[in-house]
Parts: sequence; C-alpha cells; structure tokens
Amino acid sequence: MTNAVNTVDPSAVASESPDPEASVFVGVDWLARRLSDPDVVVIEVTDDPEHVDGPGVVPGARSVFWKRLLWHETSRRFADPADLAERLRVLGAGEDRIVVFAGRPAQFAAYAIWVARVVGVGGELRYLDGGLPAWELGHGSPTGTSPTVERRTPASPLPLVTPLSSAVIDRDGVRRAIDSESVIVDLRTPEEYAGERVAPDTEPIDHGAQRHGHIPGARPLHVNELLDDAGRVLPADALRRRIAGLDAADATELVFYCRLSHRAALGWLVVTDILSDPRVRVYDGSWTEWGSIVGTPIER
Repeated sequence: MTNAVNTVDPSAVASESPDPEASVFVGVDWLARRLSDPDVVVIEVTDDPEHVDGPGVVPGARSVFWKRLLWHETSRRFADPADLAERLRVLGAGEDRIVVFAGRPAQFAAYAIWVARVVGVGGELRYLDGGLPAWELGHGSPTGTSPTVERRTPASPLPLVTPLSSAVIDRDGVRRAIDSESVIVDLRTPEEYAGERVAPDTEPIDHGAQRHGHIPGARPLHVNELLDDAGRVLPADALRRRIAGLDAADATELVFYCRLSHRAALGWLVVTDILSDPRVRVYDGSWTEWGSIVGTPIER
C-alpha cells in the first residue's frame, strides 16, 4: 500500500522502528539475517486463490491463500483452532519456532495473527513490516525462491491457548456500540467511507456489500495513515498523533472495521502492539456483512 501524504525519512524509520525483540513487528533486514535459522519460519499469506501452497518469494518461505489457511472449509467462519494449528504445522510452524507472516497485501499477515489469537492459537508470531512488497523493494536484502536451509515439518504444532475474545466483536456488539461510549473507526479508503465504492480501487471489480456508506457515527481513519510510502508502520509518535485525532481518549473501546477485516486487523495490531492500547476490537464481518444485512442503519 502507498500513501503520498506519509513520507517519512527512511533513516528516521529505521531508528524508531519497533524493537523486534519486544514487538510483533519485524523488518526485512531482521528477517534477512535469519534466513539460515531453522527455527525461523516464513509463511506468506496472499490473495492469490490459485497459489494454494508452495514456495514463496522469501527464500525458504511457504506461500498460502489466506482463505485456505484461516477460514473453515465449508462455512464462512474462522478455522477451528486445532485445524488452524495443523495447517500452520504443515507449513512449518511449530511450538519452538518463530513464525513470521508476510502478506501480499501486507495486511493479510496481520489478519493471520489476529485470527490465530482470536480462535486460540498461541506461539511466537511475527508480522513482516511492509509485507512482501517491502521485501521485494530490497533494502539491501536478498530475494529469491530457493530455500537457504532445510526446515523439517515440526512434530508439534503451535500450542492452543485461551481465545482472545476481547479482540473481536460481532454485528450485535456493533449495534450496541452505536450511540455508546465506544468509538467506531472505519479504516477503509475515503471513497469507501463516503459511499462512492464498496471496495478499494485496487480491486478490479467494485463488490463486497449490497449498500454503500458507513456505520452510523464511524470516524474515518484510512489504514494508510498509519503507514509510510513503503507500507511500513510509522514511528510510535506519529501513530499516537493519528490515534489522538480520533478524539477517543475517553472511549471504553475502539471498534475497528473495514471491508473484510484485513485492514482493521492491521490497525488492531499497530494500536495494541506498538501503542499498548488494549481497547481495540475488530468487527469480524466488517462492511461486507453490515452493508448487506436487511435493516442495519447506514450513513453516507
């Protein structure tokens, strides 16, 4: 993703990037130095339905279509935790390994981490800042399709833990959040928020919901406002200013949504991990659901 407004000096970003030893976010240089580490596994989460499972762009990585990894096989719901842990194990993720998710687009990796936590899959999960587009820009780091080290399928999957129910909200919860002390935040593009589109203009077809507009009272915060031109997260001080602009200091919770909850999941990861603000809940159905339900209120 790109955003011409948020141009940040690369040296400033490097000096103020989240500490990879303390943060979920890791940079391409951090990953490049660990390509030969058998305990670091890269899983590329992409929007290509034809790329079911195979070698990735990052050397040694495995690539998978996001729905095949994260959704139930027959229902429009998340995979069961044991099934998700097993799918990840087949891709190389195990109990004693660091799992780095790299997205194309980048927010798909955040969505993978969010889904894992919400259903109750634990382990050391990391997000490649900027995703595969940032990796392909190079930053002096190697790219290719040949693995640099053999990674055997782990015997033990990622552990199952208590689901992080505080990070998700359903449509009934959103209804209650309207006209409450919660603040609803729309992370879609300005055109989607205004009701000019139901999908971002990067999509070849404008589809996703039956109606245009936004949830009543929702405050706009395009996810790109949290990122620099390379799609990497902004420094913490800049992020605090963006969130302060929501005028939500007294809100009991922040309800994030977008079209399918991918961009909202990235917002959740940024705010909870870097700003240590636990109030964010992601509306799992997002606008695709809300804009298609008979009788739900909308604004334009």
